[in-house]
Amino acid sequence: MNDPRAFQRFVSLWPGGLALFVFVIWLSMPLAIDAVPGGILDHQAAGSAAEVDRIQSAWAVAGLAERAQMAMLGDLVFIVIYGLGAWYGGLWFAQDGRPKLKRLGWLLAVAAALFLATDLTETLAQLVQLARGQGSDGLAALAATVRPIKMVAWLVTFFGVIAGLVVRRISPPAG
Repeated sequence: MNDPRAFQRFVSLWPGGLALFVFVIWLSMPLAIDAVPGGILDHQAAGSAAEVDRIQSAWAVAGLAERAQMAMLGDLVFIVIYGLGAWYGGLWFAQDGRPKLKRLGWLLAVAAALFLATDLTETLAQLVQLARGQGSDGLAALAATVRPIKMVAWLVTFFGVIAGLVVRRISPPAG
C-alpha cells in the first residue's frame, strides 16, 4: 500500500456515506403519498416540467414541500461523502500489488467519479426545480436522463467495494 491516506479517507467516508444513505431514505419516506407513490424516485424520473409541477404540488398540498427540500439537501451530503469514500476506496485498491485488485480499484475510481457527476447533476436539477417551485422541461429531462447511469454507477461502487474487501482479505498479498 503506497499511500495510507487513501485507506484512511476510504474508512472515514464510505461507511459514513452508507449511514447517510439510510438516513436520506428515512427522510424521503413520507414523500411517498397516494398522489406520488414513488416519492422522491418519481421526482427523479419525472422527465417533464408538467410532471415535476404535479409532484411538487401534491407535496405542497400534503405539507411536505419542506421535507422534500430536506431530503434533497441530505441527498447532496450523502452523494459527496459516499462518492468520495468510494473514490478513495478505488484508489486504495488500485495501489495494491494484486492485479485483480488493482483493476477493480481503477474500475471503482471511474464508477465513483461517474456516480458523483451524475447523481450531483440529478439532485441539483431536482433541487433547483423544488426551490423555484416550478418544473423545467430541461432540468427534468436532465435528471431523468442521468438517473439510470447514476444507479448503475452506485451499484458498481457498492458491490465493487465489498468485492474488493473480500478479495483483499482472502487472496495472498502480492509477492
